[in-house]
Amino acid sequence: MVAGLFAFYSFVPLRGSWWWVGAVIGALSLIALVPLTVHRLKAVNTSDTPMLEAFEALVLLLTILMTGFAAVYYGMNHAHDQFRGIDTRIDALYFTVTTLSTVGYGDITAVTQTGRVAVTVQMLFDLAFLGIAVRVLSATARRRRTDTGRGQPLDL
Repeated sequence: MVAGLFAFYSFVPLRGSWWWVGAVIGALSLIALVPLTVHRLKAVNTSDTPMLEAFEALVLLLTILMTGFAAVYYGMNHAHDQFRGIDTRIDALYFTVTTLSTVGYGDITAVTQTGRVAVTVQMLFDLAFLGIAVRVLSATARRRRTDTGRGQPLDL
């Protein structure tokens, strides 16, 4: 699934007359994260290997988050006026990961108000979503692991 998401991101037209597809993909990705998280939480709660299920869920959700925002940034910058330094899909993915990780090297920057709003939304969304998702998935996995008698849960 992760490889499929990266392949989809790599080949879907996000520039030229199709630049708006990036915004649509990004918005749909973010909207899909909530029900997908609930679905994966239920899977963790019923799994025989809850820690593995929680890890897989976090990897998938993080991939959706990264490719969704990267598609938005790449599509937004179709006229090369929203961000300084986003010229390729890899640039957009790199910028998304540096924003997500709060590293922010400064080599790619939002230069318009629209670009800055999009990045601010990502920062707030990342903080809230990842914090909640990690907490809930790990707590559910620990509880499920303890309930199934598979030893002591790992403290995450």
